[in-house]
Amino acid sequence: MLPKMKMSQNAIITSTRNWLASWSTRLFLLAGAVAGVIACEEPKEIGLPPTTPVDVSYTDTITVTRETIRFDSVRSNDQGNLMVGRYVDPVFGKVQARAFFELSQYSTAGDFVVNDSATTNPTPANRIIYDSTRLFLDYDRFNSFYGDTTQAQELQLYRLTDSLITKANYDISSSVPAESQPLIRQVIRPRPTTTDSLSFRLALPDAIGRELMTLANTDAGKLANPALFKAKIQRGFLLTSTSNDRAAVLSFSRLSAVYVYFHVEGEKTTKIQAFLLNGKRFNQITADRNGTPLASLQRGQTLSSTAANGRTFVQPATGVTTKLTFPTLVNLVRSGRVAINRADLVITPANSNGATVYFPPYLALAEADEQNRLRRLPIGGFPFMVPSIGPETRLASSFFGAQLVARASRTNEYTFDMSGYLQSIVTNLSPNTGLALMTPSSSLFSVSQSTGQGVDNSQLYLTDRVWRMELNGNTSVKLIVFYTTSQ
Repeated sequence: MLPKMKMSQNAIITSTRNWLASWSTRLFLLAGAVAGVIACEEPKEIGLPPTTPVDVSYTDTITVTRETIRFDSVRSNDQGNLMVGRYVDPVFGKVQARAFFELSQYSTAGDFVVNDSATTNPTPANRIIYDSTRLFLDYDRFNSFYGDTTQAQELQLYRLTDSLITKANYDISSSVPAESQPLIRQVIRPRPTTTDSLSFRLALPDAIGRELMTLANTDAGKLANPALFKAKIQRGFLLTSTSNDRAAVLSFSRLSAVYVYFHVEGEKTTKIQAFLLNGKRFNQITADRNGTPLASLQRGQTLSSTAANGRTFVQPATGVTTKLTFPTLVNLVRSGRVAINRADLVITPANSNGATVYFPPYLALAEADEQNRLRRLPIGGFPFMVPSIGPETRLASSFFGAQLVARASRTNEYTFDMSGYLQSIVTNLSPNTGLALMTPSSSLFSVSQSTGQGVDNSQLYLTDRVWRMELNGNTSVKLIVFYTTSQ
């Protein structure tokens, strides 16, 4: 039996009114649950017949078990950004990132059609004069670095020796061979937070520009033919950097672009065609954990908090995170019929030990199975994320509203509303095999403006940053539950 605190009637009324004022949607869901139980007498159904004596209780002693897990693999396929660079973390080791990508057509620029001025006549290829090519690398719009940006880095761009596979699911350990000599080398001093250094402009070899110019006035240069474009420009690129280990991992936008400059013979106006770094892509992320508390943690293994002096660790982009389980939650059901009125999961990370190592701005929770793999829907591969409301079913529609919890800067806490999700566990709708802490950079699901259908953004944003944190001691994670029981 769980220890619980009885609440006076006045206290219950005050607490309930305050809760209803800000959680009217939850009231609707709870009312639905109660209505369903009136017609059902199974002993584990949730809800209270109105004639049954009730007992409103509070507990903050539900056991939350923490352990550090290392995923077998971490998808980095078609992520929301391109990560490049390296930094040293006293706990997570030496982290290095490299970006593999192919070019794509830029829809805003339209088809690659070159006409003589003031006409719709296609310009013959021998009259299209190539001028130059530039690579524009724009910092990602949000938290675009991790580490020490005062350290210089040498950016290097290589041509791949083969194409990326369109249908492949690349992960952080994937690699594709590249040519031995870089196309460009450029020393930079990153300043991602200053308005005068929002991007880098790097000159590319003319051979790249001339190759792209062959698309002009052809079917492969039309937006409607991405397969022809890929067949024509077969090989992608590798973007990497060299620096000392204590530099930074930089995040560049996938909407960075290669710009080809040209003109038509006999005309003075310069023309431009842009190609985005938004084709098939993935980030390779490696971590050397020798000499750290995580040195012995292998793929698929766990490290208990006891074995790490009460600490667990979170850096999903490198394959390491904390898994939370609730082994005593079933005791609520044993105490009678249960309705969870409110449940808050409060996560408080240990203080950071450096100005260049900071907390993730957001956390999310993903279901993990007994082998510490993320549970995914059989169609589409959407991860089962703890939603803001519910879930009511195990269908994708119940998980589109994934909770994305921001850090409260004043208290240094992340607070999840677990009311609906814990309700789904005690009714055996959702499995109680644990939840993995994730550090997404943006909303994981959206609604298409054109179709009104849910769109899975988890591939873009779930693990596209190397944010990290530590949890230290039992008070770092607390579960507070208000619940109602009847016999």
